[in-house]
Amino acid sequence: MDDIIQRSLKTQGNKYKVIKMNEIVSFRFRPHELSHIRKMSIEQKLDRTAAARELIEYGWMYYVLLEYKKGRLSLETTAKELHLPLTDLLDLLADFGIKSPINYEDYLESLKNI
Repeated sequence: MDDIIQRSLKTQGNKYKVIKMNEIVSFRFRPHELSHIRKMSIEQKLDRTAAARELIEYGWMYYVLLEYKKGRLSLETTAKELHLPLTDLLDLLADFGIKSPINYEDYLESLKNI
């Protein structure tokens, strides 16, 4: 899963996309939430702000995948919400054991017909 997230954050040439921060937001975290941020910060060698952002992204991905699994989002909308190409989304769904309406072979076959 990590590699899919990292691929979604990279641009061409394997360079990370620079994102201009538009707004400063302040949060009050519970002790166990701060513990998660500190642990990820240490394990991933990130500052706490970057660790918190990454955890938010993981949470968003989880939320969107649950909405897809419940049938509330289409495959296309799920891919757009996660900023992933359809092929990566199909891989991610398989990683989580979530059935998709098409299999990977069907998708590759459809690309030949374009």
